Amino acid sequence: MDDSRAYILFTMDVEIVAGSATASGPDSNAEGAQRIREYMEVLGERGFTPTFFVDPQLGSEQAELFLELRDAGAEIGMHIHAAKFSQDGRTDELGALTAAEQKAMLMRGLELFERHFQFRPRIFRPGCFSANDHTYGVLTELGFEGGSISIPGRVWMERYCEWSAAEPHPHYANAAMRQYPGSLPFVEIPLSVDRSQKHRHPLGFEYYFDLRPGDVYQSENVVPRDHRQVLENIVRQLAEEQPLLKTIVIDVHNDRDFRDLSQAPAQHLRTILDNLAPVLAAYGLNGVNATYTEAIRIFKAKADVRPRF
Repeated sequence: MDDSRAYILFTMDVEIVAGSATASGPDSNAEGAQRIREYMEVLGERGFTPTFFVDPQLGSEQAELFLELRDAGAEIGMHIHAAKFSQDGRTDELGALTAAEQKAMLMRGLELFERHFQFRPRIFRPGCFSANDHTYGVLTELGFEGGSISIPGRVWMERYCEWSAAEPHPHYANAAMRQYPGSLPFVEIPLSVDRSQKHRHPLGFEYYFDLRPGDVYQSENVVPRDHRQVLENIVRQLAEEQPLLKTIVIDVHNDRDFRDLSQAPAQHLRTILDNLAPVLAAYGLNGVNATYTEAIRIFKAKADVRPRF
């Protein structure tokens, strides 16, 4: 296969309406649906089809919308914030849960997802990228083929998110140590980050810059960054490190405006879209649109060592 290809994965975490458990999420389901459609439209104008990681609790309100987007080429996976999905008022994220607790919560999410969407999701992303060493094994046991569990470099202990030594490129997950490649039949495609410099966010966690338009939560916590420079640094990493599968993964949320160019998230997204092709070309790479499952299948076809069951 052509090693000059860099697969571009635009994604969205689709959250329920903002509440007390976590600050993320739109003010209403109507606003969330509008942001979802705008994101799909803006990307479609540039030839990209996104992957949506959807909270199964939204199925009762928005199943028709997502099935429509799926028919148009988008991919739909599952997204769970344990703090928002808990039935007992617990506010911890997924990484705080035991294997049995994770399995029970994810099974409940799968049941709800299948009831509303009429298909079983094969990819998963946890809220806050929260996970522990049980997570990949549980996801594999439940039939997930892959997903977006890690955000290399983030250390946010309040959210049970610790990825200080995470493998930054697509790999088979490890059953015992989440931060290292392994042999589980679960393909992890990490969020793309610029590893040139570590930062500390106003919310208290350590992290590398990624390409998300806007920031993690409220506008007052936005950390300024040059999205073009972050993009170039990520592309340089790909060109220098030559991973088995080159990917650029961008994450957004359904509480940001991606159409109105007077808004920072729309400006940031435009900067990324305008600069993808020229920056990639400067490093001898070509951008290729892909959903998560498409990238997972390409990785499996390229992998020298098949997973051991």
